[in-house]
Amino acid sequence: MSITIFLLTLGAAARLTRLVTDDYITRHFRAFFIRRLGPDNDLSYLVTCPWCMSMYIGGGMFTLAYFYSWHPAYLVVTAALTASYLIGTAATLVGSAEED
Repeated sequence: MSITIFLLTLGAAARLTRLVTDDYITRHFRAFFIRRLGPDNDLSYLVTCPWCMSMYIGGGMFTLAYFYSWHPAYLVVTAALTASYLIGTAATLVGSAEED
């Protein structure tokens, strides 16, 4: 695995983890598990814990990278997810610096 594929996969895993555990757009997904199973259930905890969820998303992403990193669709999707993560992080940092 090249360093480029590794970094793209890492960025995509970070973005997907953030999407599942923190983003506003997936709040109904998290709320479904919390309402259905209760806030103390392990699955409810999983969908809100970035440390826990990143193991599963990272495992899936690096498995995909092992088998499909040569495919152009994989490169485009991981590049888009990585760019989304980096731009979102930069915008958050710049926004918080401007508020201070």
